[in-house]
Amino acid sequence: MGSAVHASAQSATEELVDDLPVRPLLQVLSEDSPSLIPKLEYTFSDGTIFSFTGQLNSGLLYYDDGVRSYANAPVNNDNSSSRARLELKKTVNDWLIHGTFEVEYQPLATNVVNQFDNTPNWDFEWTNVRKLEVVVGNEKYGKLWLGQGSMASDNIAEVDLSGTSIIAYSSISDVAGGYYFTLPDGMISDTQISSAFKNYDGFSRKVRIRYDTPTYMGFGLRASYGQDVLGDVDDPLYDIAATYRGEHNDFVIAGDIGLAYNATTETTMFSGSASVLHDPSGVSLTFAAGQQNAEDLTSSYGFVKLGYQHDFFEFGRTYFSADYYHGSDIAGDGSKSTSYALAAVQDIDRINTQLWFVWRNYDFEDDSGEFRDGNAILTGALFKW
Repeated sequence: MGSAVHASAQSATEELVDDLPVRPLLQVLSEDSPSLIPKLEYTFSDGTIFSFTGQLNSGLLYYDDGVRSYANAPVNNDNSSSRARLELKKTVNDWLIHGTFEVEYQPLATNVVNQFDNTPNWDFEWTNVRKLEVVVGNEKYGKLWLGQGSMASDNIAEVDLSGTSIIAYSSISDVAGGYYFTLPDGMISDTQISSAFKNYDGFSRKVRIRYDTPTYMGFGLRASYGQDVLGDVDDPLYDIAATYRGEHNDFVIAGDIGLAYNATTETTMFSGSASVLHDPSGVSLTFAAGQQNAEDLTSSYGFVKLGYQHDFFEFGRTYFSADYYHGSDIAGDGSKSTSYALAAVQDIDRINTQLWFVWRNYDFEDDSGEFRDGNAILTGALFKW
């Protein structure tokens, strides 16, 4: 791909309120995309643009806990949940006003299903509301965000240019986080994958006020204050993050780093990620790391990922990746969490679809000893409109 395509992709990424968990620069379709799927948008006489967009992301999850195996289908891929979005955009002089209402719906998600519960929950709850926000932005003065949406630290541990982030990225537990580890004697323990594998990716989406500075030579800063009004805890939350997006010769580089603080529990999270793509070869390298200080326990992790992408087929690009994760003291003092995975994604551009596959191994031990490894295979498709 040439630099013009990179620039188009980066511009489109900056305009999105939210995309995939990592917002990879090269996964955003350019304006000359050959897609057969029409845009569902309407432009009013005053220039206001109304659009309806979203995605469906579902597949088959097979999980082996070392003693028994389970298959669930259809199951929603929590790496990038199924969702729908309504947007209004209006430009006034040099100011962009952008309103978004976005909800997700996943009755049976990969991070919830487990050995004891594979029943879909068809109820819609307020926690399904991902975004209800207004953004006012100006190239000179930056952006002000108000309402339910991403805090400043959201996604700082999930920058990833590999192209496989819809199925394999630093949030290891999204693939099969609901399942419980099995003890050596075959009994099911009370430790879930989601409690042993975390990436400390800031505060996610809350009701907040957030400010993003203008970018300078690819660098930017953002800060926010918010509360989890839609959840069970409304503690005051503060965070700050620094970002970088740029191109240097044949390399595309992206990175985030930030600090998040819960004032009530006095819990601090410090995390970040960086990804580098060598455009001519299609080889990418991604890193993520984080640490949480909570009460008397300090936990941390590191993540590394090697990716390769190439245009083997005219209908879309192909992506491969291999990754490794290691965490310490996440599920408790003395615990160790290790995971590795192989993943593949295939674009089908004309119908806005990606086919995906991942095999992931989960290894966990604590002071009581080692548990049986868990192995997950997740495969399916993501469709966007």
